[in-house]
Order: sequence, then structure tokens, then C-alpha cells
Amino acid sequence: MMRPPQVLSLIAAGVALAGAGVWLVSRQPTDNAAEQAGGPVLALSKADLNAVTRLRIFKGDGSHTTLTRDATHWVVLERGYPADSGQVRGLLLDLSALKVEEQKTADPGLYAKLGVEDPTGVQTGSTGLDIDLNARTLHLIVGRTSGTAGVYLRVAGQPRSVLATPQLTPDADPRHWLDRTLLDIAPERITEVDEKPPGGPEYSIKRAPSTASGAAPDYVVTPIPKGRELADAMAPASQAGALAGLQLDDVRKPGNLAAVAHATFLTSDGLMLEIAGTQDGVQRFIAVVASASQPATQAQARDLNARLSGWQFELPGYRYDSLFRPLEQLLKPKEVPVPPGAPGRPPHSPGSAPAGLPFGPQKGDSH
Repeated sequence: MMRPPQVLSLIAAGVALAGAGVWLVSRQPTDNAAEQAGGPVLALSKADLNAVTRLRIFKGDGSHTTLTRDATHWVVLERGYPADSGQVRGLLLDLSALKVEEQKTADPGLYAKLGVEDPTGVQTGSTGLDIDLNARTLHLIVGRTSGTAGVYLRVAGQPRSVLATPQLTPDADPRHWLDRTLLDIAPERITEVDEKPPGGPEYSIKRAPSTASGAAPDYVVTPIPKGRELADAMAPASQAGALAGLQLDDVRKPGNLAAVAHATFLTSDGLMLEIAGTQDGVQRFIAVVASASQPATQAQARDLNARLSGWQFELPGYRYDSLFRPLEQLLKPKEVPVPPGAPGRPPHSPGSAPAGLPFGPQKGDSH
């Protein structure tokens, strides 16, 4: 029969062994690199970046973007239009740099709190990201951001979620991956703008010959209606700069809608850009055709047509309006005559004759 001290020793030893077992389990290494703090989230090195042929970003609400690489550039598959290669490259670099900062929950019931649940559900907040390279596909679930540098992630098919850096915010909207560069023609190159705005008279803006070195060019607007004048001498110059830094919001193939506005921009070196505008509800689209009258700009015209032909480009409303500005917007408002007796018109004093009548007593006066 054991004595009480022996029993206590055995109990203490058992507790110590149990504690050691828990410690050992918690310290067991894992084969999953994404569960190791400081380790990479994906087996994707910088050397692998050139092997990536497709990126697919998708959400449970049905929005999705597929970025594919051909022999020369990246393409937004949903539009069939070139992608912003710098933006795609930035995403790839971030993916290769992803490292674990902290392990998080492996409980599926808690995934939604971090936004790392299965991204195929309609109500989910997670974003799926598939990466195709070397005949294999890596599947990543991107969740909520944390602070300014972190993001919650989970490698699809693995239970453990992690907090990782750098921060990823892949967008599933195809528009946000397009190469937005459209036109960038410096205003000093423009010598003439011919406008056919919707619902207004046609007019032209021509640059006058320079009269002083370094002085801002003057522009002449014709025709200006009789009795009217420009509201601002710089307004025509602003119109000449409408093609500087022009960027698109979205693209589409031409539809059946007829153009409602036209503008032609001519440059000093012989480039001509014919722009047609159309409206589709609240959306505004343009189509561009380039030509050249001088050898110096033939290559530029050819390159522009190769890139822009066969497309309509959605523009922000204010940029569309700047291309097809009505003449009335360049002129001072018309002076509206105030009728006699209207509020704000000074009454005529006693003894004075109404406008249009001679002064002095009139026939029929009693004095």
C-alpha cells in the first residue's frame, strides 16, 4: 500500500509529463510553410514570376478578372484588351514576397471573421486568387486587411489561416486591370481644333502665329456670333489641351449607337486625330482614328491605329465634356434686356417721359 507522499509524487510526475506532452505538441514542426511564422505563404520565388501564365481573381458575387500572358504582354481576358503590365508585375512581386507574420484560426466557423472563407459563396467577403505556372495552379484566399501593411490569408485546402505581409488587395473588376493610357498629346503641339458638339453650332479653334518668344500661344475662335465675345481668353487653350493625359475608364467593341459629337485635333507636325463621341445612358464613349499628312508622324499614326482601332473607350464624364465643349460655354453669357416694370429695374422719376417718348407736355395734358 502506497503512502500518501508516494501518491503525491506520482501525481506530480504525471502532471509534469502531461504538461511536457502539451508543450511538445505545440512545438511540433509543420510541413506547411504557410503555418510557420516568418516563412513564405506560397512556394513562389521571384524566379518563378516569368513562368506565371495566368492569374484569376474572383469573388462570390460573380465578379472576376482573368489576366493571361501571351508572347508580348498581359491581357484582360474579359475585355480582350491589354492589361496594365506594371500593375500585374506589382501583384506578382507581392505574391512572391508574402511571408507569415502570425498564425491565425484553423476553425472554419471563424473564417468569416477574417474574411478567409470559401470565396464561392454569394455572401462571402473573401477573394479567390488562382496562379497558374509550370503546369500547376496555386490557390490563395485573400481576406480582410489588417492595419496598413497586413492581410489575412489562407491557402485553399489548408485549414490554418495566417496574418501576412505585404498587404494584398486584388480587385476582381476587370476595369481596374486595364492599361488606361489612351492619348497624351501636349497642348503646344495642337494648332487647330474643329468641333461639332452635340446640340450646338460647329466652330474652330486655331492657334495664332507666335509673336513673342516663350509667350503662351493665342487661339482664335471662329465663328463667334455678332455681339458676343469669349468669356476667358484662356478657354480656347484649355480646349486645345483636352488630349493631354487622357485615360480610359473601360473599353468595349463598337455597338449600334450612332456618334452624337465629333472633334478633330491637328498638330503642328501633321498628326490628325478624329474623335467621335457617343452616349449610352450615363456612360460616355469615344472612338479614335489617326492619320498623318507628314512623314514625321506617319509611324505615330500607325501605332495609334494599331492600338485604338476597333474599340470604344469609356471616359469620365468631365473628360468627355471637355472634348466636345459647346461654343456657348466659351462665350460670355448673353445680356438679357430687362423689361419695363420688372423687379430690379429703376422706376422713372415724376416728370420724365417713358422710354421712347419725347420729353415735355403731350397732347391732351390739362396744363
